[in-house]
Parts: sequence; C-alpha cells; structure tokens
Amino acid sequence: MSLWRTHNTFPKTEHNARMRAAEAFEHETKLPGKRNGALGSIGLDVLRCLLRLRGRKDGRLDPTYQWIADKIHKSRSAVVEAVARLKACGFLDWIRRCVPIEDALPDEQQSEQISNAFILLQPPTVRECVRRMLRKPSEFVRAVAEKLARQKKLDTATVDDVIAEVQSPELRAILARVRAFVDSANPPSGHTEAL
Repeated sequence: MSLWRTHNTFPKTEHNARMRAAEAFEHETKLPGKRNGALGSIGLDVLRCLLRLRGRKDGRLDPTYQWIADKIHKSRSAVVEAVARLKACGFLDWIRRCVPIEDALPDEQQSEQISNAFILLQPPTVRECVRRMLRKPSEFVRAVAEKLARQKKLDTATVDDVIAEVQSPELRAILARVRAFVDSANPPSGHTEAL
C-alpha cells in the first residue's frame, strides 16, 4: 500500500524523535491538576507500540485493537479510545478494510471488516520539533541553500557546461551550432582576418 510506504517508512533515529516529540506534546497539553494531556499515557503506549511494530521496509502496520491491547496490557476499549485521541491530535489515521465473505447468500452480509491499515502522521508543530531534534534544515533553509548552489554553479559555469545541462537533445544541438557560429564570427585575438 503506497500510503504505508509514504508515511510509515522512516529511519530509526526519526522513530525515536517522533516518540520524544509525542511525549513533549503530551506534557505541553497537560493542564495543572490533571493526570494526562491530550494523548494520555495509554495513547503514548499505543503510539510507541505502533512505531515499533511498523514494517521498516514497506511500512506495513495493520494490527487489531485486541492485539495492541494484549501487547500493552490494557483493555481493548482503552486502546480504541487512545487511537481516537491519537487521530484527533493528528498523530494517526487509518483506512478501514473489508474482505468479501465467500459463499454468502444474497440476503446475508457480503463482506466483513478486517484490521485497519494504520498510517503514522505528525501534526505540524510535532513535525517541526522532530526536524529540530534531527538537526535537519527547514524547508525554507533548504530552498535558499539550493538556490545559492544553483547561482554559484551558474557563476562558475562555462558555455559548454550550460549547454551540456540542457535536457532536450534538439535544443542542445541548436545551442552548440549557435556557439560554433558565434565563435567563428569572433575569433580569438591575434587571429583576426584582414577585411
């Protein structure tokens, strides 16, 4: 599933940063005198379990609620509520999946639900926190650095370098002919022909 590859495949260092950012989010959303923040301790346990369970290569993540409950030693209903909080806060989403029931009669149920396909997300504030933890440059800094690199490359590039980078072979051939014409019209000093 492409959503798994897009959202659930990331390096282990990011796995740890995502968990620390979720813990910081939980701490920041905890009101004085309250036991839990927006995610709750069970929400953090569920997120930790899902982060550990995700497929490292394909991002596959489709446990049942009961399996998660057994793994973190909580009730199924507590896991369902925690998953709902994780979704409401932007840390998680899922796709409900069904399979057809074989040999079902026309007046019977035709499909049954199987485990959800979970997708690990990051709210924008948490994404920024993870970026800082990993010491990755922001999108703006990356864009400025790329622009400066392109400008420096253009400043030091020769005409042949610029022509070589043109994607279209036809345009590259036209530019090469134009360059040859300009070079023949303007010979190097000392080789000027008498008019």
